[in-house]
Amino acid sequence: MAHRCYHNIDKPILILGLEYQDWAVVLAVFLFCILLPYLSNLTVLSLAVIVACVLRVLKLRRPPGYVWHLLYRVGVPFPYLLPPGLTQYSPFPRQSAGLLWRRTADESSSRLLEQSRTK
Repeated sequence: MAHRCYHNIDKPILILGLEYQDWAVVLAVFLFCILLPYLSNLTVLSLAVIVACVLRVLKLRRPPGYVWHLLYRVGVPFPYLLPPGLTQYSPFPRQSAGLLWRRTADESSSRLLEQSRTK
């Protein structure tokens, strides 16, 4: 007896086309605007709906994490990530720290031995 295996295991849970992080942003905008005394309730509600629509349009036909990637490229710092705008990802700096010493052409080992003996 064969059972069908649906391919939506890794799909995010969407509510009206938005993920839970997007609804948290809409809720934050709503709560921030409702605290402002000079905005009416209808204005606050319409602002929250506009933010939800903008997020939905931004995420339409885009891969998951697209908006976060855009924010990172603009320069918004996220905790536990490399700072935005970093071009070199190596743990070693490009400039020499002075720990390595190279012998130049005029410094031969015999001349260095002679100098060390005379001291």
